[in-house]
Parts: sequence; C-alpha cells; structure tokens
Amino acid sequence: MGGKRSPVRSTAPRWRPGRYKPRSRSRKQRAEPFRPLRDSLIALGASLVAAMIVFCLAVPMAAAYRIPVFLSFGVIMLFLTAMTYRLGGKGQAGRVMAATMAGVCVLVSGVLFLARDQLNFSTHTHPRPAASASAAKR
Repeated sequence: MGGKRSPVRSTAPRWRPGRYKPRSRSRKQRAEPFRPLRDSLIALGASLVAAMIVFCLAVPMAAAYRIPVFLSFGVIMLFLTAMTYRLGGKGQAGRVMAATMAGVCVLVSGVLFLARDQLNFSTHTHPRPAASASAAKR
C-alpha cells in the first residue's frame, strides 16, 4: 500500500493531471474608499508640512545662487507636486493630494512674490568685528 515517503521536501510545484491552471497569485487588497473630509484634511496638512520643508530648502538656495526666493520655492514645490501627481496613485485621494500641493505652491509663491521687496536673506557682514564684540560685552 504505499511505500516509504521521501524525507526530501521540494518547494517546486508538482505535476498533477488535468487542465492547466496558473498559480494563484496573491489577491490585491482593495483600496480604501475615498473619504472627502478626512483625505482633504490629510492632504492639506501634508502639503503645509511639505511647503515648510521646501521653504527651508529654498531660502539658502536663493541666497547662494542669488535668485528670488519665490522662484526657487516655486520650482522646488512644482517639482514635488509633479512627483506627487505621478507617484501619488491613480485614486481620487492621490489627485486631491496633488491638487492641494499645487494650490499651496501657487499661494505661497504668490505671497513670496508680493513680499519680495521686504525679504532680505543675504549674509550679514560686520566691518569691525572687534567693535561689535566690545559693544556686546557692555
């Protein structure tokens, strides 16, 4: 009635008679349904955090290369928005995230453009460092 079983266990698929059936693939998880309020709030918060980080990158870049801050911010944020649209998913939540980032990009770039005369991010130089040091001791 049966012989001795082999101690070797193979991970290879075994041949079985019958019609060809491909291996069962892991089922893709269904995407969560779009929730407008929650997803919009998450997109707004993430966009504001991204804008703060991009602003921290844009100011030194503008000072180093002598270009306007609104231009450096706009270029970096536009690149980040395009990457979010491309990689953010095909669902409605990804589109909301990209649209919110585009809105923040336009809004903050506009504010920086309007305030360009008041912004001065150049380095400060003191002609007499010894006089400055003696004034600070008093």
